[in-house]
Amino acid sequence: MSFDMKHVEYDIEVGYIDVVLPTGRCLPAYWAYPKLGQQFPGIVLIHDWWGLTNVIRRMADRFAEMGYYVIAPDLFEGQIANTPQLAMDLVQTYQDKAFSVVNDALHVLEGHHRCNRSVAAVGVGMGGSFAFEAAITVPQIEAAVAYAGFPQRYLGRFKDAHVPICAFYGAYEQYIQPKIIKQLRAELLQSTTKNGLGHQIHIVPNHGHAFFDDLDNEEVRHRHRQIMSDTFEFLELYLERPTRTGKK
Repeated sequence: MSFDMKHVEYDIEVGYIDVVLPTGRCLPAYWAYPKLGQQFPGIVLIHDWWGLTNVIRRMADRFAEMGYYVIAPDLFEGQIANTPQLAMDLVQTYQDKAFSVVNDALHVLEGHHRCNRSVAAVGVGMGGSFAFEAAITVPQIEAAVAYAGFPQRYLGRFKDAHVPICAFYGAYEQYIQPKIIKQLRAELLQSTTKNGLGHQIHIVPNHGHAFFDDLDNEEVRHRHRQIMSDTFEFLELYLERPTRTGKK
């Protein structure tokens, strides 16, 4: 899969690691980051209910190529779902501790010596929901991006968001009713008025719920390139960029 970005600038390193937390607990994750030794803004990339799949790893690689230090925590501890029922089983098994893992990853990345302490939470589906939660409950981050995140459980709380949120939904979204997205838009507008945060909602034409996992034709690839372009434009408003030296 390729997003065919126009401005891919950095050679990257990738791999699986176990991050040892201050409590002694190990956090399994996938890392992707530019090879250059300078500091970069950080992204915690949060997977959807399928688990830490190839799609998520390739997304992490793309963000790294664009100049971000990325950690994708494995919320399901190595398990991958290949059916909706198994995915739901994994969500139910790990739901009580999944966000604490996301929160740990945000703190680990913020304190990493290769990160400039400018960090965003970015998530897909279930991960988009956790990105919403991070925007509301983790004041240390700078921004949040949610692709098809479920806002229902956070309605009434978006006015208290600490950071700007960028949300993407397909025009043919199957699982989140238009009235819910309308309510999300209204609450983000209220938050903008109250706190001056530059929230954004993008409705992607000819697109359903799934993001980034179907690139079978040029029309789909074009939409995904636009989604990523809008994502990078948003992040660059709020995350401190590295010094533009030593590009490959």
